[in-house]
Amino acid sequence: MSPSTTHDSSEHPAAAPGPGEPPQPLPRITEQQARRLNAPVQGMVISMAVLLLLVLPFVWLQPRPDAQPYRPDVDVAQEASHVADQSPFPPVVPEPGEDWTANYARWNPGAAEGVPYWELGWVTPQGGFVVVVQTSLANPTWLAQQAETIPATSTREAGGVTWDVHVRDASPNQEALTVYTGELEGSTLVLRGDAPAAELDHLAAAVAEDLTETPAPRPTEQP
Repeated sequence: MSPSTTHDSSEHPAAAPGPGEPPQPLPRITEQQARRLNAPVQGMVISMAVLLLLVLPFVWLQPRPDAQPYRPDVDVAQEASHVADQSPFPPVVPEPGEDWTANYARWNPGAAEGVPYWELGWVTPQGGFVVVVQTSLANPTWLAQQAETIPATSTREAGGVTWDVHVRDASPNQEALTVYTGELEGSTLVLRGDAPAAELDHLAAAVAEDLTETPAPRPTEQP
């Protein structure tokens, strides 16, 4: 019989406990080891806190956005005086009242359409928006584009002018839109927006009032 062989337990790892055997004790770390493990996390937290302290003052100093849309108060008369020399017609300067705000006034030389026109944007007292467009060189194509190809379905009297009314109802793909088109003192006028009829009538009357008080358009030729 061969001699018995003695195995050193240090050469082989202990086998996993079998069924019914007590579990191996969990490894324990010292307090110093725990501090070393937590050091990177603590450093990251401190770095984030320092970064926030540096950034927050700049955030607080930034102007806060207003809940209302930006509404610059444009001086329409001043802007009209700047374009009067290049316009073949006196630019309309309506005065609908203090509750109305003009947020832009611009001259379009008509390089693309061949129709130069004066354009104003008005914010209404009820929060609507109306665009006023004026030209003395309108053509059917340009007018249809300004009315967004919405056919006229009725007429309306405002400011002594008979306006053709184009109405588009709201749909999942498009917002509601009302367009007034009319002729006055040699100018073709378009009012386009989402305001109710009463506000459109009010602005149309202000446009008509201003045009009837201005000189007649200078004669010009269609480009």
